[in-house]
Amino acid sequence: MVEAAGDAARTLAPTRTQGGGVPVTVLEIRDGQPWWLSPDVWIVPGDDPEGPPGQPVAGAPAYLWARVHNDGEYEVRDAVVRFYWANPAVGFDRTTANLVGSAFVSLPPKQNSAVLCLAPWSVTAINDGHVCVLAEAFHPTLDPLPASPAFNVTSDPHVAQRNLNIVQAADVAPVFVSFEIHNPDRVTRSFTLTAEVADPASLRRLGQTTGIDSQHLDHGGRVEVFGFAHAACLGPDELTHVPDKVEVKLAAGQRAGLFLAARQQEGTTGLVNVVQSAGGREVGGLSCLLKGRV
Repeated sequence: MVEAAGDAARTLAPTRTQGGGVPVTVLEIRDGQPWWLSPDVWIVPGDDPEGPPGQPVAGAPAYLWARVHNDGEYEVRDAVVRFYWANPAVGFDRTTANLVGSAFVSLPPKQNSAVLCLAPWSVTAINDGHVCVLAEAFHPTLDPLPASPAFNVTSDPHVAQRNLNIVQAADVAPVFVSFEIHNPDRVTRSFTLTAEVADPASLRRLGQTTGIDSQHLDHGGRVEVFGFAHAACLGPDELTHVPDKVEVKLAAGQRAGLFLAARQQEGTTGLVNVVQSAGGREVGGLSCLLKGRV
């Protein structure tokens, strides 16, 4: 494993500032649509890091990749790229995510490069296929990370997240996707959870970094979302009463488990986005791809 510690002096370009002496951010890993489905973060399962992208398998190795962009006017040498995986939760930070490893990248201005995590990911805990990985790129002196332990994916271009759960769905039968909601703050907070069916364009954007056959992505199906449940064994009558919007109040550091209940009505695939909000602002999310038979 290559660590970033002790490498703050490894640089070429001079420090760049804007008004007030604030460093200009130049390194970026792009967000997705929604923001937690980054096209610049992907997984290669197996022993070959140059293999095709796909889903990790518990008990087998996998490799993490990130595409890093230098949006600045100067060359950046030896920028640090860190890779994490997280417990399947719609909210986490650097204190609850698991560091897989690090790498370095040097980029001319206005260029980008795919960066491989030098340490393989020993996949030991995958919750029903749920994949939650994150990458961040920074330079310790030219383009440092914010001091907060929070990743702040939506406002910080250094970091990007890939929070996708791929579920094998039988025709018409409901599926129950388990997930956790986490309050990383030091005070009690209330969160709102909603579920939204994604448009077909979102499916096609996932093609290059999921390893899913194009037949599945080109024939998006219609998904019915029942809502959020506390158990995974509900009958038809019970499913009609589960709420499609819930409020969850969590103490500092507390976690709570829920299930998303949905079914694929027709077609071969469908994508559902679970959105976590607090105070009217999106603070987290995860996506569930219901994959059926061609």
